[in-house]
Parts: sequence; structure tokens; C-alpha cells
Amino acid sequence: MFDNLKYNKSLKELGKLTKFLKRQRQMYNLTTARHVGIVFNLTDSKVFDVVVGFKSILERIPITVEAVGYFNDKEVPQLYTMEKGIKVFSMGELNWYKKPQSPVVSEFVAKDFDILIDLTQDEVLPLRWVSSLSKAKFKVGALNYFNNPFDLIVTVDKSLGLEYLTQQIYNTLEVLNNRFAQQTV
Repeated sequence: MFDNLKYNKSLKELGKLTKFLKRQRQMYNLTTARHVGIVFNLTDSKVFDVVVGFKSILERIPITVEAVGYFNDKEVPQLYTMEKGIKVFSMGELNWYKKPQSPVVSEFVAKDFDILIDLTQDEVLPLRWVSSLSKAKFKVGALNYFNNPFDLIVTVDKSLGLEYLTQQIYNTLEVLNNRFAQQTV
């Protein structure tokens, strides 16, 4: 019952803040984007490896990529703090209704990304805050829930895994409104 109260309080506060969020919405693809942000839920080292791999694929285009992840424990293991361009915040940096209070999140949310990619496949409230408050011009997510902040939702079966999801997001963004990817008749 107390968790439900926290959840509802969090959504109410988030709703108030997103009403006043000013962002310039614009569609981007992998040809036009120059700065991409990635949001992910760090549950284990496999997720971290997939995010690092996805980040390196995007950087080869070349696109500047920054990522922020949430680790559901009091402290983030040092293993996850060593990768350049990937920052992780923990449960210890949340307030009582799970709003991130980390400077890492504040910096990330303030950046003007061309594309924000949310790789969470289950609703994680701290990451919902990050995705909702981001000033990114084009938001892409995999999770469809009430009042989601995404401009594009890429739906895949969760059992296929995070690597499959990143492939599908990449493929979608590669051909999305891309005149070079369209076939001529």
C-alpha cells in the first residue's frame, strides 16, 4: 500500500513538471542525428555489455553518444563507472518517491539530444523521470505505458532480449524518413 502511494505521488509530481517542459520536437534518424542519449536499466553485466556495444555502433556513424543507467542498489559497482560516456546512478540517489536527485541525471536531462533512446523494457520509475524530463528533440522507447513521453515506440517481445531490441531500434532509425533508404520504383 505504501509503495502504491509513492508510485502515485511520483506520477503526480512528474505530471506537474512535464506540463511546463519546453522542448523542440523534431524527427531525426541516424543520418541526420549528431547527438544521441541512451537510457537503460542496469540489471546485470550483460545489459551493460549490450549498451556499450550499441553505443560503439552508433559512434561509428559518427554520432556523439552519452548514456545514463540506473542500478537498483545503494552503490554502483566500480566496473560500471569505467566506461567513457556512460554514467550510472543508484537507488541511493533517489528521493522517497523515486525521483533521481543525482547530478548525473540533472546534467543528462538538461542536454539537448537529437534522439533519446530508452532501452527499458519494464517500467522503472527513476528512468521514467529521466525520459520524461529530457529536452531531447526526438524520443524513442520500447515500453508503452499510460502518458509515455515517447515520440516513437518500437515494440518487441521482451523474451527476445535487449540486444534484439537495440537491433530493431537501429533498423527503425536507419530507415525512418531517410530518402536514401527508400527504394526507387
